[in-house]
Amino acid sequence: QMWATEGIYPTADGWCPPAWPTNEDVLALEEKKEVRRKRSLVKRTAIVKQKHIDTVVNTEQMDRSRYSLSVWPLRESSKLSGRGENRSYVCWVYYEPQDEQIVFKAFSNVDISLRESEREVVDPDTSIKNEETALYAKEQVCFFSMYEWDAIEQ
Repeated sequence: QMWATEGIYPTADGWCPPAWPTNEDVLALEEKKEVRRKRSLVKRTAIVKQKHIDTVVNTEQMDRSRYSLSVWPLRESSKLSGRGENRSYVCWVYYEPQDEQIVFKAFSNVDISLRESEREVVDPDTSIKNEETALYAKEQVCFFSMYEWDAIEQ
């Protein structure tokens, strides 16, 4: 089993790091989360080339076009990627259904047909932390993986 934050603190003598949230802090955060409106989101997948990634992840563009992202860089040696300008990124695009046409237009401006990707409803009770954050966020969010990924055939 990997390291987990649950069960580590407090230690047997009651010690916790000063920045560790207290039980009251955790309960207050949960209450605040329950009060906050959860958005209804759908998601689609897009493969974005290096030459367009800066435009797609631009926060002003994301706010204007009303979408959030999870971005996973592909290794240059990966099947769907390449070197230099041919480098690719797998992007999960999250948006509210009423904003679909605005999102399609934003991606068509960088030669990506998001319409061809399967539309999936984001589970409101998802256990995926990035999706949970996007559901509760008041503004658009972008999660950019610090790791490189490999696309493989099944």
